[in-house]
Amino acid sequence: MDMRAEVWSPLQHTAVWLGAWLHGHETTDDLLQALRDLGGRHELIDGRPLTDLLAQLRSVADVEGEDPVLRLVLSGPGEAPALPAGSDAAQKAARNGVGAITVKDNDLISSHVLVPDLAGPLTRWEWFTFTDPLPASAWLSPGEADRLLAEATRQAADIIERSGYRTDALNTPRLTVGALSDFYDTPGLPSAVPGRAAKLFARADRVAAIVETVTARIGDHTLDPQLLSLWRHIRAARMAGVAYAVADFGRAI
Repeated sequence: MDMRAEVWSPLQHTAVWLGAWLHGHETTDDLLQALRDLGGRHELIDGRPLTDLLAQLRSVADVEGEDPVLRLVLSGPGEAPALPAGSDAAQKAARNGVGAITVKDNDLISSHVLVPDLAGPLTRWEWFTFTDPLPASAWLSPGEADRLLAEATRQAADIIERSGYRTDALNTPRLTVGALSDFYDTPGLPSAVPGRAAKLFARADRVAAIVETVTARIGDHTLDPQLLSLWRHIRAARMAGVAYAVADFGRAI
């Protein structure tokens, strides 16, 4: 199992950059550079260039509404993506290991789902449109998501401590965790990202780095039941942070 794929989300940064661009906080040039840093070369699944996807996104996105125009959709073991059940979009978002981005249409009837397929240095996007409402999201505030993630982390730590688990490798994990935290934050977020969302992303990154340090870098899987229970809260934090950031971009216009 690819641990990093379960705890890191390059699509989180992609969704935030797209939201900042749609609301006029980032230039197209800066957006394109960020997307290259995140996923190499981008194109639509039919071979059309990324600029066609951006033009289509600009034409349909409801940037005037109160709800966030973009949302991040993540899934993992035991948790299906919040997309129409059985749809191609849901199946592909569950298989690709990175999730999907939903887009609220300005016609107030349609919704769109962008599903990336990462193939080495190439990211290929598939665009799906739905006229029925998409499944409701968790609607967590940044504060609620942060609290749940912090509580889950404390509970996992308590369970590990009560188990009497000891290893020399965990005595000095700070350098490894710090390096991984830096990795998760690359290539950075738009300058307009609100502080509450940035804090939530930072906590999710740090918990993700700890999980990866213990399970993948140290190579000890005896703690998997305790650590893997954090995955769901890491995903929830990332989705809540994206929704809050994108909504804030609209309020800041």
